[in-house]
Amino acid sequence: MCSNINALFEKDDLNTLRSIAQKLEKYHPESSELNKVKSLCQKIVDKKKRAIEEEQKKRMQAVNKLKKEFDDVSNTTWYYNPYFTHYNNRNLTSLYIGKRNDSVWLRLKMSYSGDNWIFFESAYLSYDGNTTEIAFNEYKDKKSDNSGGGVWEWIDVHVNSDLLSFLKQMANGKSLKMRLSGKYTHTRNLSASEINAIKDALLAYEVLTQGE
Repeated sequence: MCSNINALFEKDDLNTLRSIAQKLEKYHPESSELNKVKSLCQKIVDKKKRAIEEEQKKRMQAVNKLKKEFDDVSNTTWYYNPYFTHYNNRNLTSLYIGKRNDSVWLRLKMSYSGDNWIFFESAYLSYDGNTTEIAFNEYKDKKSDNSGGGVWEWIDVHVNSDLLSFLKQMANGKSLKMRLSGKYTHTRNLSASEINAIKDALLAYEVLTQGE
């Protein structure tokens, strides 16, 4: 009955070891093998507990690594990525998170900066040939500005469930791109920093909405 308990331990086969322990407790309650099997069971339990704790710690790090700003007027905590500050006058795509009491939401920001206006009316994200159009209100969600000969245009939109699903798949893609299109078109590959920031924001959002 106990000939393969070490092999079962190496496989983390807790169920089989517990079954053996039950049989030993019934038929050989005074045996040293019973204590050994119980000890192996406890070691597996402790190992799994440590693994869960490490995974929880890793997930919380995704939240803790984000830059956090609290707005005491709206009672909202904003979480931003730590890799860069998404100024409006930069060519960037990023996600950030808002949290008020038990409500958590995700927002997407896409911006263009250059010497000439592109007057974009449509925005797209794509990965490995898969593309989604980002819905936005031209008057509510889009802004533009200029200074010193440079111009910039950007959108800041709420991430709904469909877009969230796309972003989760996109984050694991190989070739990630953004496109802003209107009178003229601007297309660019997302940088490694942008991709890492998106992954961190998605994980942090998951932790904040679903718990550790």
